[in-house]
Amino acid sequence: MYRLCLLGCVVFLAACGEKAPDEGAIRVSVKYGTFKPACVRVEAKDANGHQEATDILSSQFKNAEKNEVLVAVRRKADWDQALTVTASSYASSTATGCDGPFVEQHSSNGPLTVVARKFTNFEVTLKATDADGDGHLAGAMWSEPSDCDDSNPARYPGAVETCGATVDLNCNQLVGCQEPNCGGNPCDDGNACTTGDHCEGSGLEAKCVPTQTTTCTQPTGVCDARLTCNPASGLCEAAESTVGKSCNDGNACTDGDSCGADGKCGGTARTCTTSEQCLSSSGTCNPANGQCVFTPLPDTTACQDPLACTTPDRCDGNGNCVGTPTTCAPAPCYRVKQLCTVNTECEYEVDLNGTCTTSGGVPGVCMADASCTPFPYRPSNFDPNAIVATDIGELRTNGSVTFDTTDSSWSPPGAITSEATLKIVSIPQPDGNPPALLIPVRVLDLKGDLTITGPSPVILAVYGDANVNQSILTTGNIPNGNTECGASNGVAGTYSGTTGGGGGGAGNGTSGASGGKTSNGSTQGAAGTSRPTTPEPLLGGCAGGNGGGHASAAGGKGGAGGGALQLSVSRTLTVSKNVSASGNGGEGGKASGSAGAGGGGGGSGGRVVLEAFQIQLTSAARITANGGGGGKGGSDANNAGAGGTNGSQTTATPAGGGNTGNTTGGAGGAGGAGMEVPTPGSDGVQDLIGTRGGGGGGGGAAGHIHLRSVQSCAIDIGAVVSPSSGCTAP
Repeated sequence: MYRLCLLGCVVFLAACGEKAPDEGAIRVSVKYGTFKPACVRVEAKDANGHQEATDILSSQFKNAEKNEVLVAVRRKADWDQALTVTASSYASSTATGCDGPFVEQHSSNGPLTVVARKFTNFEVTLKATDADGDGHLAGAMWSEPSDCDDSNPARYPGAVETCGATVDLNCNQLVGCQEPNCGGNPCDDGNACTTGDHCEGSGLEAKCVPTQTTTCTQPTGVCDARLTCNPASGLCEAAESTVGKSCNDGNACTDGDSCGADGKCGGTARTCTTSEQCLSSSGTCNPANGQCVFTPLPDTTACQDPLACTTPDRCDGNGNCVGTPTTCAPAPCYRVKQLCTVNTECEYEVDLNGTCTTSGGVPGVCMADASCTPFPYRPSNFDPNAIVATDIGELRTNGSVTFDTTDSSWSPPGAITSEATLKIVSIPQPDGNPPALLIPVRVLDLKGDLTITGPSPVILAVYGDANVNQSILTTGNIPNGNTECGASNGVAGTYSGTTGGGGGGAGNGTSGASGGKTSNGSTQGAAGTSRPTTPEPLLGGCAGGNGGGHASAAGGKGGAGGGALQLSVSRTLTVSKNVSASGNGGEGGKASGSAGAGGGGGGSGGRVVLEAFQIQLTSAARITANGGGGGKGGSDANNAGAGGTNGSQTTATPAGGGNTGNTTGGAGGAGGAGMEVPTPGSDGVQDLIGTRGGGGGGGGAAGHIHLRSVQSCAIDIGAVVSPSSGCTAP
């Protein structure tokens, strides 16, 4: 046993603030926690083998309330200046010092130097604990068994543990049935719902096994909770709440049936309300089927059924709202598709090609998008949108009538019953061509033939339907030639000696035919050249050339060309009569004394343009633009020649040239018609007695027919006589 050294070696300190001795010292602080050592030993030694130790009993701890032991180690005079210090704790002691093995031991990290009049500190914190106060330590350095649970005084090495224990009390890592010799012994598995618990197995594989487990009888009600045994009490208790669980309380007049906290099934009573117009707003529920029953309102009650087209709507006394169907009134450019009935609403569809009136008051045609337009296509040579409503009149006649484009006059007077409504608009045409005269009408009602003469093309614009059941005939009236025709006019023949050459036929769709020469060499007139046959600009036929003549015997005048007619209809155009722009025949050569003039050339056919949304040409329709025949040459024996025939207005038969009046004048050539081209005039001859004749005039060429229709044309065979481009879309 170590002895307590003299005060020159170790001195107890009461507080850290004590003054250091003159020779200096090492202040040792030993702090402890829940385990208070029974004794603390402080040792000091130097490098020369000097060694001293002092034991401090717990009763001598000066700072017990602070869990700290303070001592000062003083160096002896013959020791080295540096000392190694060791502090050890013990669990037992005698009256004079520490006893048994140390619990912990801590040494300074190398020698500590003692400095005069100063403390050199050496601090130690003990780690061993006894928090539960059972006398068994945790965290100690010794070889004694450590406390496995320093927070539970019932658990420590060597504690008594039964086979029924559920916790390792003796710290051997075995619990209850795992303890030696527990096999078959009673135990407790901690579950109050089991009986006959006993140990089975050995070692770590041993378990506490019940003989019987409690079975809970389950209730049968839909709102009764399932029962399970509570391991803590061993009683059968509800395993889960049924509150809110869907159920059926057997009442059809409740909704949202669910289980309540009282274990009963119940729901919310159904409220019967309706917005039906012919039923009382509140009603009663029939518990047999859950249906709401409402009282019908009287049959005098006003209501509104789903159909806007029925009126007046009244309740029928049985809960139904009924109304009387009314007339369906479609909006402009719509027509009725479904009539109003007690079960169906008015339905409408676009009235394609139906009549309407534009916002400017102009008669119009309905388009596929239900818009209203004056014309459903772009007409040739004029803009229908540029015509105001006040300029659209009516063309009504009470018999045959002639329109002269020279002065826009109608004859005979009074034949046009609606003349005051008519507005004639001059439409300029490009390249110096003569202006066209536009006559816009909403009604075309002819009671006789309409003949158009004069130099200007005519456009009849019909804002609606047009039924042409009377002939419309147009021809020029300038036998000296139309100025816009130029080289397409026939060339005049020359006069030499006693006779003149025949005039050339006018050209149009093809070239005209040349005139005939004379026996004494007078030159015939050349044929007029062909010209474009497009519908724009709108041009008529050309005049044949005059025959060569003398002052006393004039040459036959060339025939006037056919006129130019455009019939533009916004809706349906039906033609069941003749529409013609055929040219006139040339005059025969004159004769006087010993002079015989040449025959005039035939005028060429003009141009007819028919366009509409729908064109219908019946079997009675004939559309022509034939050329006129040339006139016969006159004789120097004072015998004039016969004139050529005008182009046919109804057939494809070529117009005959003049061929009577004398025997020496040349016959006129036939005019062009259908697929036939015009023929030249014959040469004049000299007979045996020396009589000479002038040359015959050449035939005029046929004109051209244009058909333009939005929908396919309905054309009867034989209706279109003269050359045509067929039916084309605008």
